[in-house]
Amino acid sequence: MNWHRIASWVFPYIEPLTPAQKTAEEQRLLKDQASIRAVVFNSNEERALDEAQKLAATEKERVRTAEGKATTYLAVLAALVPVIITLQAANWEKKAGPAPEAARLFVLALATIYVAGAGFNAFKTLQVRGFQKVGESEIVAAWRRSKPLRRMTRSTLLATRNSRDVVNEKVTRILVTHEHLLRAFGIFILLLLLDPLFYAMGFRSVAQEEQPPATKVIVVQNPAAGVPSELKCTITQPVGPFGGQTAGAVISEARPRRPAKPRMNRRRADPLRTRSCPKPATAGAAPAAQIAPVLQNGGAVP
Repeated sequence: MNWHRIASWVFPYIEPLTPAQKTAEEQRLLKDQASIRAVVFNSNEERALDEAQKLAATEKERVRTAEGKATTYLAVLAALVPVIITLQAANWEKKAGPAPEAARLFVLALATIYVAGAGFNAFKTLQVRGFQKVGESEIVAAWRRSKPLRRMTRSTLLATRNSRDVVNEKVTRILVTHEHLLRAFGIFILLLLLDPLFYAMGFRSVAQEEQPPATKVIVVQNPAAGVPSELKCTITQPVGPFGGQTAGAVISEARPRRPAKPRMNRRRADPLRTRSCPKPATAGAAPAAQIAPVLQNGGAVP
């Protein structure tokens, strides 16, 4: 079984060359350089120079394409980072769906690893490397000879051959970046499908399983006859275990009725809503709490 192939399918990476392969590549480079220096263009030197320049332009286009794709992939990765942060925050704050936390964290860790691998290879693609090209010195030296076109052809071919390893590395890096992004995209799709799948299998989150507390109603008896007072009920909303409001509880109190005051244009916001107290469910039932009404002159009713 080829373990390298399995590992590369799970996590794509560039396998380093063995010492024997490095030696073979160095020998191949020396052989190609010697062949270029030894070639003789006896006829149609213009056509040879044109073909050499086309080959150099092709290698430059490969570099330009690889770096352009790396820039695009980095923009996509920059858009994925806030998504990962949001999903991680939702998971730690228990605001996610019914999927188990271990499964969600495992899938999110895989997505983060693939995104990090894609970003690393994209940055390595954009890394500035040394290229060889035909410059001013080669052109001047070529035209000092009797056959300048032959000299220019050799210089162009040598520069292209010496830069081929760097170009191949950039193209390989962008291929690995593409593979990482494909796997990250698949992992994100799986992460989005976790909650619907577990919900369909009958799993429920903790927030969905908990029932809200029952509404509490405190009823106050009517004050004694002849005592002017006003009965008001304040509706409160208790806070649930996850920060949300639950069913309302009614707390009532008896307040003395005050003389009416002239209305003003400015309104005061009442933070609590009031409504009339609910009547007891059965006639003659004992009230839950009693508050003695207060007289207008400050005394209490016996």
